[in-house]
Amino acid sequence: MRDLSDPRGQESPTQAPPAAGDTGLSGLDPRKLEQLRRGFPLHMDRQGNFSFEGDPITHPGIVRMFRDNLDATEAGEVTLGLEGKWVYLKLADLPLRAVRIEQPTRPDEQRPQLLLDDGRRLPLDPQTLCEEPGAGLRCSVPARGSGRPLGVRLSNTAAIDLSAWFVSDEPDDRPQLEVGGRRWPIPERATTRATRALD
Repeated sequence: MRDLSDPRGQESPTQAPPAAGDTGLSGLDPRKLEQLRRGFPLHMDRQGNFSFEGDPITHPGIVRMFRDNLDATEAGEVTLGLEGKWVYLKLADLPLRAVRIEQPTRPDEQRPQLLLDDGRRLPLDPQTLCEEPGAGLRCSVPARGSGRPLGVRLSNTAAIDLSAWFVSDEPDDRPQLEVGGRRWPIPERATTRATRALD
């Protein structure tokens, strides 16, 4: 998705070399470039719908391309990049959604399989699963480009699917996730700032 010189891999935009493909932008003052990236009017709502300056983006090919190119900075802020150029994405919730969760079907699959709205089928990492009161279950998966974690909101249907792996010793206990004979707690945590991919 992007060159290794992409400034998202740097902690400070003032120290980052220009990204490959940033023709016409590399000459800008780094602080001005950062301001432009942060001010770009591209939004994602809680259902994962994109809009630009308030106008919905509905073309299937564009939506698919945008989902394929979601990424995150080292600080965890969600970005969207195309051909070496990238901007920060303004989010109402998390950048990805799990629409269903399936049983493992292949010999190399051990864990519940997330069906994501970016088209991928990935194993659930139980250590990233938690519940945000009022928002629901969430986990994280690696971004296609950098491999950095992106937050995933479980849909109601996906949460019902996942309940097949829930166990509890007492009726009033919080459920735990049991996979392959091992149990993981499902902690409760406060809803976090929506501009971040993970935290």
